[in-house]
Amino acid sequence: MYEPLVTYLVSSPFGDVPVAEDAMHLPLECDPLKTPYRVYFHTIKKFIAHDSRSPLLEAAGKRYGEVINPDEIGEIIIRAEKHGALYHPASIELIFEKNRVKFGLNVALTETGRDLLKKEFEVIKKINDKWNFPYLPEVFFFSEQEAISFLLEEWFEGYHEFHLSRTSNGEQSLKLWEFGKGERYLSPEQSSEIYRQASKILTLYYDLKDFSQIYPWHHAAGDFIAKADGNGIDIRLTTARQYDPYMVFHETDQLNPVIALFYFLLNLTLRMRLDKLDGVGDTVWAADFCLEASIQGFLEGLGLKEELKDHFNSGKEFLNMLKPFSPEDYKTAFNPLIDLYKETGDYPVIIENLDRHVETLHAILRNYPA
Repeated sequence: MYEPLVTYLVSSPFGDVPVAEDAMHLPLECDPLKTPYRVYFHTIKKFIAHDSRSPLLEAAGKRYGEVINPDEIGEIIIRAEKHGALYHPASIELIFEKNRVKFGLNVALTETGRDLLKKEFEVIKKINDKWNFPYLPEVFFFSEQEAISFLLEEWFEGYHEFHLSRTSNGEQSLKLWEFGKGERYLSPEQSSEIYRQASKILTLYYDLKDFSQIYPWHHAAGDFIAKADGNGIDIRLTTARQYDPYMVFHETDQLNPVIALFYFLLNLTLRMRLDKLDGVGDTVWAADFCLEASIQGFLEGLGLKEELKDHFNSGKEFLNMLKPFSPEDYKTAFNPLIDLYKETGDYPVIIENLDRHVETLHAILRNYPA
């Protein structure tokens, strides 16, 4: 039977690194099970060869709108993309005579990671079936083999992680991890656009009727990724772990949609400002421009929701309801949200910045054009 060439690579900020045979025994980074790269790569190879590679070929055929036969593949590139506490994502690239197609493959090794990955597959599929938005990856196939779980999904080509970092003069700035080209700091305008679009995306997925939302998410986890090129900034969301009402929003028949949306906005303004320095360091807090961009994105997303008319005439009408609130009112409203962060590393940073956050939020909403 025909077998295409299989190449193993490791992605790095400065380009792909071929995997030498004498390095295959090394354990995966961040993996408590110390799984060797050899097991990781070879099990991925078995996964994509499952049933004559039908899941992968079906996904490729879906992309091209035609049936693809196994003997049309000239080469398969399996690339280890990154490593985290729960997952070890890879990419799978199929090389044909005249074109190529690339997919994401999320890989979970631990029992906890495997359980969560299966749930994420179900959650993302549910959300994509409900909303016709392009911001989450299309999920194609979930499988478990040899105590390892795999999720084959759409690959967002040209999109990369970004995190708050420190410049050489000590200032805080967003840095884009543009793998293959290195890392670069983004301009204030680009950074503002990232926060605006991320807030818009989360608002678009918020359900005004039953208060379901994508949560939890965190910039430190790389949940949002960005493309920065000649066409500007574009944002995607890599995953969705849950899609349910948040906090006290389970009694949907007793909760006013205005109150639920108010708490969604409050938590959005907090969460959007949190990150870890360079993705792995101490928790850090984004500057005030992030808050302004978040509110703008929230209003844009809200204005695009067809069901908005069932509750408000416009997003600005909703903001007008908040204008009489004082800073003390906002701080009181934040209390139940802050309590949910107490067992996290974000809590001290939130407490340190909360008073200024409340004052700035109050000023922005009070002065927002009617």
